[in-house]
Amino acid sequence: MTEAKASQPRDWKQSLKQAVAIVVVMMIIGSGAYLYEANTLPVKHVTVEGDIRHVDRDELVQAVSPYVRGSFLDVDVASIRAAGEALPWIKQIQVRRIWPDTLHLVVEEHKAVARWNEDGLVNSLGGVFRPALNTIPTGLVQMNGPEGTSELMARRLVDIQKELKTLGLRVTAISMDKRRAWQVDFNEGLHLKLGRAEGDARLQRFIDVYRSGLSSFREQIKEIDMRYTNGLAVVWKDGQQPDFNGTV
Repeated sequence: MTEAKASQPRDWKQSLKQAVAIVVVMMIIGSGAYLYEANTLPVKHVTVEGDIRHVDRDELVQAVSPYVRGSFLDVDVASIRAAGEALPWIKQIQVRRIWPDTLHLVVEEHKAVARWNEDGLVNSLGGVFRPALNTIPTGLVQMNGPEGTSELMARRLVDIQKELKTLGLRVTAISMDKRRAWQVDFNEGLHLKLGRAEGDARLQRFIDVYRSGLSSFREQIKEIDMRYTNGLAVVWKDGQQPDFNGTV
């Protein structure tokens, strides 16, 4: 009998602890469910940050608004990001929650380095995007090539610009046809044909010849064709062929 009476307080204390634990868990679950209710912590504000030059902030907010639903805590961030990045000039969006009722969009725009064919632009990574024509900047290099080659052509453009930097020539257009033959246009109307094979060697040969004396006739030259094994061909502008014989 003595042992039975001694065990009763221990059973009562254990039961009390279990009851308290159950109540706490239920309170946590209830509080969590309450916080995730759409009417409890609704999103009231959407703010935009970033170096934005071509995207209208109001247009961006309007684009993501259909997905700004539910509680502040469980708003569909992935859909908001996707809706914003669907706008042509937007490269990337980060969505941040600011307690208690604001979504903050950190926006990064594409940086256009060239025009692509008739209606596109190429960004710094070689990707193509197609914004409204009235938003396309002026003065960009025109790049023409088969679909799927923009990254290759962007790298080639950078290499050519780097090689020709000291010659005073500015690339205005670069093109590659389906046969992978390259052509480059420069300021003052100079057209350079590099063809398909040995592009780097032909470009270097052009640089050497141009630097050694051909540059003196730059205003009179219409086209330079480097598609020869050991030489080149020059096409002069109408009526502007120099009065000389031999080689440059």
